[in-house]
This record gives sequence, C-alpha cells and structure tokens, in this order.
Amino acid sequence: MELYFGGSEIPGWRKMLAEEGVETVSLSYMGLRRRTKFSRPWLIADHYLEGQKVFLDSGAYTVNKADEDKYSIAELKEIAAQYEAFVQQNIDSLHMVSEFDAVVLGREWIEARREDFWEDLPDDKFLPIWHSEWGIEELDRLAQRYKRVGVPQTDLDGRNLTPVLNEITRKYGTLLHGVAMTKPAEMAAVTWDSVASTSWLSPSQYGDTIVWTGRELKRYPKKYKEQARKRHRTLFQEAGFDPDKIEAGDNDEVLRFTIWSWQQLAASVEQHRPPDAQAVTTSAGGLLAAFSQTPGGEVDTTSGETLNGVATPTPRRDRPRTNLPVIGLVQEKETYVDPEDGVNKERDVPLVTVRSQSMRVCSSCFLAQKCPAFDKDANCAYDIPVEVKTKPQMQALQNSLIEMQTQRVFFMKMAEDMTGGYADPNLSGEIDRLQKLVKVKTELEQDSFSVKVEAKGSGSQAGMISRLFGREAGEQMTSLERPIPADRMIEQGSGFIDAEIVDVPTFYNQEG
Repeated sequence: MELYFGGSEIPGWRKMLAEEGVETVSLSYMGLRRRTKFSRPWLIADHYLEGQKVFLDSGAYTVNKADEDKYSIAELKEIAAQYEAFVQQNIDSLHMVSEFDAVVLGREWIEARREDFWEDLPDDKFLPIWHSEWGIEELDRLAQRYKRVGVPQTDLDGRNLTPVLNEITRKYGTLLHGVAMTKPAEMAAVTWDSVASTSWLSPSQYGDTIVWTGRELKRYPKKYKEQARKRHRTLFQEAGFDPDKIEAGDNDEVLRFTIWSWQQLAASVEQHRPPDAQAVTTSAGGLLAAFSQTPGGEVDTTSGETLNGVATPTPRRDRPRTNLPVIGLVQEKETYVDPEDGVNKERDVPLVTVRSQSMRVCSSCFLAQKCPAFDKDANCAYDIPVEVKTKPQMQALQNSLIEMQTQRVFFMKMAEDMTGGYADPNLSGEIDRLQKLVKVKTELEQDSFSVKVEAKGSGSQAGMISRLFGREAGEQMTSLERPIPADRMIEQGSGFIDAEIVDVPTFYNQEG
C-alpha cells in the first residue's frame, strides 16, 4: 500500500517531504489554485524531485464539502476546464490523477467528461471517483471498467463496505485508492493499492501528537501533548529525533517525527496484510446485489436483476428462528399456586444469561494483526466465562478487578522509571482509579443496618401513632411524665390566674 502525503501544494510542506525522503506525495489542484495565479506554466517537474511519485488530486473533495452557494455551476465548469489543461501539461510527470468530481455538476456531466477527456489518458494513471449516493452497483461497474477507482468511504447507510471492497479487488483486480483516508483501522481493513491523507499535518494545525509505538499509531489531543511527549522521549531518541525539540514544541521536528510515524504505519499494514484479506466469494448476484441501491426497482437477491420497473412488495419467506447467538438460557424451578386446585406446584422458568462464546471472526477482528491465536476466517479462540449471581461471585469479581488494576499501576510505574522517572499524570490517574475500586469493595463488605419509617395522614400526631403502634402508645404521646404542682404551672406561665373566691350577693327585684 502506497501512502500519499497530502499538502505538497504548499512550498514549505513540499520541501519538508522532499528532505525526509518521502517518495509518494499528493498535490491538490484546488489548494494550488488558491496560491498560484498561473501567469506562466506551472510544471510538476520544476517543483518535485526526480523519482517522486506525484498524485494530482483535483481537490473537488473540498468543493463537495463547501456550502452550496460558494461556487456557481459556471465557475466550477471553468475551473474543471482549467484543471484539464493543467493535467495535459503535466501528464508525463504524474503517477496518478483524479477526475474533477464536483457532485453538484451532476453525474451525467462527470461521465461525459470521462468519455470526452479522461479516458484518453493512460489507464494506469486515471482515477475515477465513486460517490456513495451513486449506489453500490455503480461502484461495481467502475471497478469492471477502470483499472483504478477512488473510494472516499468504507460504509454505506451504516453498513460496512469492507468485504465488498476486498471482493472487488479479488474479483476484478481493481486498484482501489482511499480518498482523504485518516483512520488507520480503515487503512488496514481494506486491500488498498494506495491511500492519500493530510493527517500528518494535524500536529501543526491542531497541536496534537501522533506517535507510532511499534505496534499501533496513537494520536494524543492537544491537551495531552505534554504528558505524551514526556512519555515517549525514549522512542523519539531511538527513532533518530530530538526529544528535547519535540517536547519544547518545535514544529519542524514534530512534523518530521509524524511523517516517520505514518510511514511506519503504512509499512506495518503492508507487512501484516494477509493475502486476499477478507475476500468473500460471491456470485454475480450475491454480496454486491445485496448492497445494491436500484431506485424505483426491485432486486432479485438470487440473480441480481431488476424484476420490474416499479416497486412491488416482496413476499416474505419464513424460516426457522433461533435465539441471538450472544444470548443463553438457563432453566430454573419456580414454585407457584395452581389456580384450579390451590396446590403448590413447580414449573421450569427460562432465565436469560450471557454466553461466553463470541461471534468474532479473526479476519474482521481489530486485533487480527496482533493476536497470537489469529486464524483467518476462524471463530475467536477465546471464551470469557463470567457468572456473577451470588455474593461470593460478586466479591471474587471485585477482587479480580482490583488485582488487574494493581498490575496496571505497577507496570506503569516501571514504565515511568524506565523513561527517566518523570511523574506521569496517566499513572496518577490509574492510581486514583485503583483507590476508588478499593473504596467500593470496602463499602460493600461493611456490615450496616438502618431503618427508615415514613408515614403520612391527617389528624393529630397521637392519632397516627395509635394507628401504627396501638392505643397505649398514642396515650403515652399525650400524657405527662409526672404530675406538675400548681405553683410550678403558674411560674411556667400555664395560663391559670391566682385569685380569692368571694360570696356572690343576691339581688331582689322590687316585688321581692
């Protein structure tokens, strides 16, 4: 797999790529057009080293991502004509060149330009671009018609296209090119002939750090760059770079190391790629027909042909059903009361559990390049038998997690010492995580007992207490602990008034 480093339309990046001995570079015409007035012929041979493979990208990818009103149709057609003239001037110096695939111009216009201009170029240099909105059948047609095909994505409507792409390379021998490819996993999954990416410029644009660790490519965001650059000092030095400059943020040194890291990734992908990776043997109407997107028509999954010109419902074919392979069922006895005779009886009740066996297949597993038990197209060799249903099992699981986390902490401590002993914030974070696990385990093992009673109701508090705990408890709520003398009640302001009792005189009326 050849990795084309993008951004070479900028003189500084072009010079750096040449100094680092990069043999495959990508040039964006739209990017060059923003920086050059083309007052005189701009020749590839005058700006690139002899022997460098130059991929001329039209740059229409940025046009397709731009706002609809940024370019008019007339302006895009004029740019396309200028691009074709630029290609004619430099075709002998180009290793590969893509068409001007601005989708706003329409598929018919793009196909017409292929017939009128692009198909006159050498077959091994012309790169038509497939777009997902054109459907999987168009991808299949392009693969049969042209030696190279550019693919900008590896999914279609949420479905993984990797098996289809690998099948195309096996079936037709088509050389697939990954357009604007940025994910290492996608680079490794498909049998690409080449990919192009500007991701090596990410440290300069976003301040992150990209590191090839020897087994994988890691990207550290800007907020983690300081600890990442301290952690990998030894790796920088062993690879021939200045760790002090990288740690200090020297842009040139960081980019030089980033170029090296991407080169190591490309070499690793090529080295570990199995022959016919993920190839799937299909008939003419097999896998490709299943992914086809024929508008207004129905596809026969056995022949791959359109049955009629209008959409008609397809009769459903019933077949035996089975449980999902990740689900297991266990039978347990349950006691219940028979409603007819009132007798206790037992019955089997199915309970859901998780199966330890995995559906993973080696050829599609993300550990395929590293797993010691890798066996192409075989099922995963490892089970994960876990059962957590009882208190001892819960305790055993908690102990296992603590032991596993402790191992990670000690290993990271050794790595910290071996890289100079500088305090690693990642190690501190893992120590905090271990402390939380220990705290949870301690809290689970503590014996505690608490009771909370909450009641609501109308009426006095004593009435509520009587309803909850009986009449005697309610009476005790309203009774005094012991008699209180009258003088004490007066002193406490009980409301009684101290007075003498006098005789009440009798009044008689005049008649009496």
